[in-house]
Amino acid sequence: MKYVYVLTSSENDLYYEQFFLSITSLRLHNPEAIIVVLIDSNTKKGLINKRSGYVKFVSEAITVTAPWELSQKEVSRWIKTSMKKYIEGDFLYIDCDTIITDKLNIDFPTEVKVGAVLDTHVSLSRHHKARHFELEDISLKFDSFKTGIRYNGGVIFCRDTPEVDEFFSRWHSLWLFCNKNGNSQDMPSLNQANHELDNVITELDGKWNCHITYNGLPFLFNAKIIHYIATSFDFIDCPFLPASKAVLLSVKETGAILPETLELLKNPKSAFEYSSRIISDKAELDVVNSKFFLLLLILRKKKPKLFNSLDSFLIRLRHNPFLKKRYKRPRVENLPQGH
Repeated sequence: MKYVYVLTSSENDLYYEQFFLSITSLRLHNPEAIIVVLIDSNTKKGLINKRSGYVKFVSEAITVTAPWELSQKEVSRWIKTSMKKYIEGDFLYIDCDTIITDKLNIDFPTEVKVGAVLDTHVSLSRHHKARHFELEDISLKFDSFKTGIRYNGGVIFCRDTPEVDEFFSRWHSLWLFCNKNGNSQDMPSLNQANHELDNVITELDGKWNCHITYNGLPFLFNAKIIHYIATSFDFIDCPFLPASKAVLLSVKETGAILPETLELLKNPKSAFEYSSRIISDKAELDVVNSKFFLLLLILRKKKPKLFNSLDSFLIRLRHNPFLKKRYKRPRVENLPQGH
């Protein structure tokens, strides 16, 4: 089985560092893995000195020449949606922002031609961005939202069959259309291609692409692959320690995996910040997913003194004697003994 990555990166980002951590964890838990990376020609030129450690872990690095007019982000999607052309045999595609936690025994039934996990592990009707996806589809004249299913492209199993060739051909064509119309993301075209080809994608168990920041807790215990950048708030440091800025910057500065980081990769399912909370109540989730919450986060990050002043004001307001008289907590009568 081949494990395939797509890498587009420069010294100004942390994508190489994410990739390096992911392949290190893959090799750590799967010593015999065949790891293939597709690299665009511009990225390849910059993989020197501290950014060259990956060669010890990959089995094959394939340089791909993408259209020169595309941005780095667009090149990543251009290669990803056409990667079947460069890979022979069955393979498992893995995003760079992942950590492999265990032995990857790929034994999916033969009827599984393309396999993927539901985005945030829920049906579209329960997805916190369902309306956004619907409007996105409508703007592109897509109708995949009508299926009620939305797959995540972070981990994709691909069997070497004509059906999969057709799927990638359609996915790439649809991505080119999306990009031309101002949307460089690969998931709208992924899901539309699946819809047009009568649902060629088979849903995989969430353990193959565990989204720890969205609904991934039920799959964490059995997780094979942890996908950590699954958040709408990219400026928030991830509570998953191998994805922390401190770890990624240490890789950038040293070009290596430090011993303490390697220990995290040996048991990544417990590698979380001590200060963290689990939120599941619908009211709380509605607040967290709201634009108002995003505004508060930005305020806390950019203007901490103003945020603290507002918070202190609300605390004083809550304890104002006049307001306490105006609002009385309802009495609960006839409580059982012991309450």
